[in-house]
Amino acid sequence: MQYISAEHQKAIGQRYRTASILVFAYCASVFIFILVARLVKPQEIVPGSERLTTIIPPVVIILAFGVIVLRRVWVSRVIFGSAMRRGVDAVLSSLLQMTIICAAISELVAIVGLVFCLLTGDFQYTLILGGVSLMLLLYTAFPRRGEWERAVIASANAHAK
Repeated sequence: MQYISAEHQKAIGQRYRTASILVFAYCASVFIFILVARLVKPQEIVPGSERLTTIIPPVVIILAFGVIVLRRVWVSRVIFGSAMRRGVDAVLSSLLQMTIICAAISELVAIVGLVFCLLTGDFQYTLILGGVSLMLLLYTAFPRRGEWERAVIASANAHAK
């Protein structure tokens, strides 16, 4: 374990707390979507909505893999890229931005589930896609403190040289 200054630890703590609260808020919104889908019954099923059953799986797979790849690429660019050379604040801002974008894309899966539920009248879409959204939120969007500390250490070392 390398040394992290008290100033950097405080900065990490503040941004990490903000990111964690945001991800939990996104998780809460997924539960709200599930509740809305459970309580709101569509008056009519949209004609032709049965064709959506062939569209939904590829859309969800693309979104899920997209957010996972985006996170991997973004983290590697932050740790080894231009943000590291700009300093600790730039690294933490970039990591927070990555968390927000990954959380928004992950929540989009739950929104797709809600929309398809309202179009087809099938609550199962909301449950399945809400579960996928929660897994993506916890896997891709939830900040990893150790990863953030490694990025700050790498940035501080690059700045010191």
